[in-house]
Amino acid sequence: MAIAKIKHIDIFFTKQEKEKVLYLVQKSGVIQLLQAKDIPSSVVEESPRDLENIQQAIDYLETFSAEKGFFSQKPFLKEEEIGKTLQGVDTRFIIHHLGRIRERIKSLQVELDRLYGTKNNLLPWQGLSLSLRDITTTQYVELILGMVNQKQLLTLEEDLRKNKLNLYFELINQKDNLAYVLIIYLKQEKEKTISLLKKYDFNHVILPKAERTPRETILELDDKINKLNEEKQDLWKEARALVSEKLKLMVLADRLNNERARKEISAKILETHYVSLISGWIKEKDLLRLRNVLSGLADIEIITRDPKQGEEVPVVLENKRLIEPFEFITKIYGMPKYTEIDPTPFLAPFFFLYFGFCVSDVGYGLMLVLICWFALKKFKMGPSGARFFKLFLYCGISTMVIGALTGSWFGNLFDLLGESHKIFLPLKRFKDSLIILDPLKEPTKLLGVALCLGIIQVWFGNIVAAIGNIKNKRYLDIVLDQLSMLTLLFGLTGLGLIALNLLNQGNILLFKSAALAGAVMLIFTQGRSEKTIGSKLFYGIYNLYSALSGYLSDILSYSRLWALGMVTGVMATTINLISVQFSQMLATAIPLINKINFIKMTITGIVLIVLFSVGHIFSFLMNLLGAFVHPVRLQFVEFFSKFFKSGGSSFRPFKVETKYINIG
Repeated sequence: MAIAKIKHIDIFFTKQEKEKVLYLVQKSGVIQLLQAKDIPSSVVEESPRDLENIQQAIDYLETFSAEKGFFSQKPFLKEEEIGKTLQGVDTRFIIHHLGRIRERIKSLQVELDRLYGTKNNLLPWQGLSLSLRDITTTQYVELILGMVNQKQLLTLEEDLRKNKLNLYFELINQKDNLAYVLIIYLKQEKEKTISLLKKYDFNHVILPKAERTPRETILELDDKINKLNEEKQDLWKEARALVSEKLKLMVLADRLNNERARKEISAKILETHYVSLISGWIKEKDLLRLRNVLSGLADIEIITRDPKQGEEVPVVLENKRLIEPFEFITKIYGMPKYTEIDPTPFLAPFFFLYFGFCVSDVGYGLMLVLICWFALKKFKMGPSGARFFKLFLYCGISTMVIGALTGSWFGNLFDLLGESHKIFLPLKRFKDSLIILDPLKEPTKLLGVALCLGIIQVWFGNIVAAIGNIKNKRYLDIVLDQLSMLTLLFGLTGLGLIALNLLNQGNILLFKSAALAGAVMLIFTQGRSEKTIGSKLFYGIYNLYSALSGYLSDILSYSRLWALGMVTGVMATTINLISVQFSQMLATAIPLINKINFIKMTITGIVLIVLFSVGHIFSFLMNLLGAFVHPVRLQFVEFFSKFFKSGGSSFRPFKVETKYINIG
């Protein structure tokens, strides 16, 4: 339930052992290395095998895999299985073979695109009886093909006759408001003919030369296309046959990636003629494990020390199993500094409660629990993914509990069922027996609960700040900052409760005295870092004003919990009402259906189920978003502002990184 203790570590070893030491350090994955020197990346020798080609081959084989997208998972291999997988593998042959297939398919596709383009250009001209070679210029005449708008076709023909041009005009085809025509005219009348055709936006078409007619050419093209497609299918079969080799390439790619990482580190560590040095950070509890890993090496020395003041020490959050998923929330905001406290265990109960408060529906909570449970059981995921789904699994449980206490089960579903048939009355009675507070009947009480939660968390934020000061031995700050603030808050809270007639007037003097004492303490202590008396008083008064206005605004911010809790119930009830009424109206509105009771009930039931399901899924997603965003905001703005100091960096050990496989 704290930030893990970190040690600085130096490992001295002979240069001959460098490769082995780096391998063992990477395999152990417990040290965040400090780079001793920067060198250009070009200095690092490339892997003898072409890693880029291997990755391209994997990506290409991925297109033939059965599992794709979200449901695909990285394969899990044990360490002993990795070596066996690569035994006797001729990866160069696989890559070369795949490269040849890929390039041939690419060239086939280029040729197919060209043939399809030619065919599409010829399709409107299938009615042309001349060979494409004959569409040319002779000694006395010219033959041209072209397109003109169908609406202008008759006008064009009439105009040609009126001008008494010596030409031949043939309509070949009509398609998509275009007329495809053949025109043969005398060369001596070319200028007059072309001028007339331009008047009608005649579009001259040039087709590829061929010995046959368009119809015959298309048949010839189809034959070529079929042959190329058959060849492409055969190549695809060859590629699919190599899918079984994908795992070997994936293992090799990850191995080469890690080898390259070791080479980069090797080039950057400090060295003398005989000795090399690795420096970094390590969790104290991992020291024994590292010593055991390196125990087989003879010439090696490990020296550790505590971090020095001013050093940037990486941070590792360590929490109990139930609290660990809530680290996801802390990391969104930023890591705490190494010398400060981890806010995760303090925010966890509040976020858990607030999420359930915002959604507060048993049905929605059950949906969330089932989705997260399925994801955790179905998919093998890393620590971050598991924490994410566990977080929302817990939040689903909170939603179910608070939903039961506020009487929302998919809104007022149980009430509607109880009204529809007496068989459902036990469900309604069970639901009613669990209710402590009905938000729709007692909204003011719900608002009061939300504001009380705000008061508790704001107070608790100051207590956590005091805990942080105790950790860092800043005892005076506890008296001058947290004690004075809590005294003021105690007085203000008591006076507020008396004003609302929730406390006896007899205690008013106690609360007034506390509020006054806290105010005076803040005025005389909050400007203590200033040099002059005037500036000390100014900052003291300013901080008192900030405390008063901030306390009020912080508490009012928690009313968003009340608003979201109300919205969920109202939205769910509205969806139920719309589903019932619209399904009944639709069945009644269809002629004859109203007279056939069985069909009417069937249609009503189907429409009701569809509207109910779609409506509640939409409502579930919308409320889920709000139930995450607003409680997170309350933690970051109203709670963290009291004590949390970010600026830490996450602990990033030098370890085996895998892109394609998981090592189990």
